[in-house]
Amino acid sequence: MIIFIKNSFFYITALTLIVFASCKKEDTEKEAFKRGHLISYQKGGSYSSDALKSLFATYSPELAGEINYEYGVQMYSIEYQTISFDDTETKASGLVVVPTGASSDFPLLSFEHGTVLNKLDVPSYGGSGKDAGLVYATEGYVASLPDFLGLGSGEGFHPYQHAQSEATAVIDMLIATKELCAELGISLNNQLFVTGYSQGGHAAMAALKMLQEEYGEEFSITAGAPLAGPYDMSGVMFDSIFQDKVFAEPAFLPYMLYSYNMIYSFFDDIHSIFVEPYNTLLDDYFYAGSTHNLSEVSAILPESRIPADMLKPEFVEELRNNPQHPARLALEKNDLYDWAPEFPIHLYHCNCDKRVPVTNSQKAYESFKSKGADVELIIPLDSGNHITCIVPAIVQSLNWFNTLKK
Repeated sequence: MIIFIKNSFFYITALTLIVFASCKKEDTEKEAFKRGHLISYQKGGSYSSDALKSLFATYSPELAGEINYEYGVQMYSIEYQTISFDDTETKASGLVVVPTGASSDFPLLSFEHGTVLNKLDVPSYGGSGKDAGLVYATEGYVASLPDFLGLGSGEGFHPYQHAQSEATAVIDMLIATKELCAELGISLNNQLFVTGYSQGGHAAMAALKMLQEEYGEEFSITAGAPLAGPYDMSGVMFDSIFQDKVFAEPAFLPYMLYSYNMIYSFFDDIHSIFVEPYNTLLDDYFYAGSTHNLSEVSAILPESRIPADMLKPEFVEELRNNPQHPARLALEKNDLYDWAPEFPIHLYHCNCDKRVPVTNSQKAYESFKSKGADVELIIPLDSGNHITCIVPAIVQSLNWFNTLKK
């Protein structure tokens, strides 16, 4: 889901443009595929702690006073080997931001960015989520920020809101980040923190679940803090997007349908479910390598701002009345509340969020609590919406992480 807007501290690109220096790994032959293997890295921009203080004071005064500027930071753009949604070999990219000026053993932290359609609006290209990495690194974390599949320098169309490929992209990015740190002589301790906002909250939750279930020998999760994520895709989000209701960001619907049809193939021709003119217009926006923004998509969607109005009524009726419809079942596969975290987990979500309703986190909280998990649900800002919640959610979750950090 969308979280970053210009003039927010996560979308500061004017003064933080990364100027890459060539630091590629020197491989004379194609290496054998291994998930999480670091293909290449490029050294990017750096900031002293004083420069960061000035940067955030200028662009985000509400955040500037909340940060402990303990370290300078250095950025690295990386590419790594991973798998696609269909388990085929592919590559992905991301940004690693490391603290500088100290020899401490640092904890590893993964931050997952929110919804973007523009292929280059991602951390490794100085876009959405990058500045979160600056905050975490100056606080003493090695920050690993995946671009996600199909974005950045990744290949193909992004499998949006697909839990499995979000998780593998995050985890393989963590493995590549550890490889980069070993190559650069940066020492890590055994702690791992995982967080993310909006779609990034969904991705963080997916990664935490997979890390616990499949990677216990390689990673020890210290804590998780998914922020404002859509954890109940088949319930809360289905009711928000597929009913006759005004929705804050109608572009989520075609993005999800194009993505899920690519993954699950439940329509022979996806154009057949849209009414005119959307049956012909949308292909111009949803394609591999798109440079469009979701705001451009929303501008052409129904003035009613009811997402279902872009779909054929008979399809909508079938979807609402048939719980076994393949599209409904696909949503269920991407629910992330029915499991039991074995590590401390805090859910942060504002109570007036119209894009990703707080009931997503309430449902996850109740499910986790019933299974005996160490879980808390925090409202970072009373009456906060999806945008105004970003800074307080990041700050409060980071403050909690700092109480656990070695």
